[in-house]
Amino acid sequence: MYRIGKEEVARIEALFATGQVFRYGMAGECDRFEKAWAQRLGVAHCRMTTSGTAALYAALVGLNVGPGDSVIVPACTYMATALAVLAAGAIPLVADVDESITLCPLDLERRIQTHTKAVVPVHMWGLCCDMDAIMDVAQRRGLFVIEDACQAVGGAYKGRMLGSIGHAGAFSFNYYKNISSGEGGAFVAPSEDVFNRGSVAVDCCSYYWNPEDVREQVQFAGLHFRATEIAGAILNVQLERLDEMLETMGRHKARILSAGEAAGIKAIPSHSPGYDCGSHAGFLFESEEYARGFLQSIQQVGIGAFLPIDTGRHVYTRWDPVMRKQGAHHPALNPYMLSANRKIQVEYSMDMCSRSLDILRRTVLLTMHPDHEEVQVKAVEQALSHELRKA
Repeated sequence: MYRIGKEEVARIEALFATGQVFRYGMAGECDRFEKAWAQRLGVAHCRMTTSGTAALYAALVGLNVGPGDSVIVPACTYMATALAVLAAGAIPLVADVDESITLCPLDLERRIQTHTKAVVPVHMWGLCCDMDAIMDVAQRRGLFVIEDACQAVGGAYKGRMLGSIGHAGAFSFNYYKNISSGEGGAFVAPSEDVFNRGSVAVDCCSYYWNPEDVREQVQFAGLHFRATEIAGAILNVQLERLDEMLETMGRHKARILSAGEAAGIKAIPSHSPGYDCGSHAGFLFESEEYARGFLQSIQQVGIGAFLPIDTGRHVYTRWDPVMRKQGAHHPALNPYMLSANRKIQVEYSMDMCSRSLDILRRTVLLTMHPDHEEVQVKAVEQALSHELRKA
């Protein structure tokens, strides 16, 4: 969470004063945020959820993904991306990332099977996927595209807002995101039918609040991932800060990448320079040894930095329930054991995406922050210059 303070407190106090703290009360904080977020993205429909995972699940359900389907996810993403697929009853297939640390379109196409129904490109650490190439593959091969923009809130791809390009999009507003309500999320969709089904997945009583809204064809037994008015109030304040924070991070990132280029340090490829969140700047090295040496020098100047390989559940080798095929709390509900999924051929191994592991070991990501001061940015620039002198 970058910033939170008196404005959020005042908004929550005003909400409490109304006495309408239920999602479908009169205060309308969730409604207000959903309309604002949909308008910002240029999509028709938005529904808040309790988390990014719930948003992904709702998007999958909205697109009628379930048993008998496989869904391709990248080798580098938070484990929840694959777990949402399992929650829908489908089987996750894992594809390599490329040097951009996002889904490799070539490997995406290679991993498609007969029963593959969808792909979830993840805009990891605020970095944009190659959406033109991914959408091309999806269109040719008949796949749904569900954008996981949980780590790229507010970013864009060539001027188009992330999460609005595919058939559905998912966002997270938890503690670590560009705007945050502590926990929270939202899914978006251009299709009313997808939105209606996804809304039932989010709220089991989605259509019962309005007695005149009878839609028996989608009133299935949904679950409950309904957002709170408190989360809506916080996010309505947070949203007012987003553009300024993104602009600052993008400006700092551009300076650091420029300094790296002058020092002869290879930056990771960018699919949409100037449009992504600017939350991370990445450099790629010839070996893990060089990468760790660079990491140590950067950490000494007080800027957050890390190797993606060290990020635990963001790397497929640490997706323990997936790797062990423990897809549900009960064997009878485990997607890997469902008869509808027997035709899906999937075997997981630690080296099934070895190219990804090699890239993740040789990459260093530097964390931008909207409250970084000029002295901190200059310190990184000087550290990059020092790397040139060492070479």
